[in-house]
Amino acid sequence: MALSEAGVKVLPGRFLDFRDPWGNRIEIVGYDNIQFTKAPNVLRGMGLSHLSKNDQAIKELSDKGMAPDKRAQSGGS
Repeated sequence: MALSEAGVKVLPGRFLDFRDPWGNRIEIVGYDNIQFTKAPNVLRGMGLSHLSKNDQAIKELSDKGMAPDKRAQSGGS
């Protein structure tokens, strides 16, 4: 694992968590699982237009009235 090779100690638990050099806890989460979206143009600019949300994340966003539209989900313009 690249973190181990870099001398980063992964914290125990079911997620990929570690501390940065200043002691802040960092958690790595897949984009498809989070209730956060980026505008399609931003994803495109980052070379990440292939990313989308999983059904659970879309449901959670929808329950809050924030579900991405189908065009945004497919990386459309």
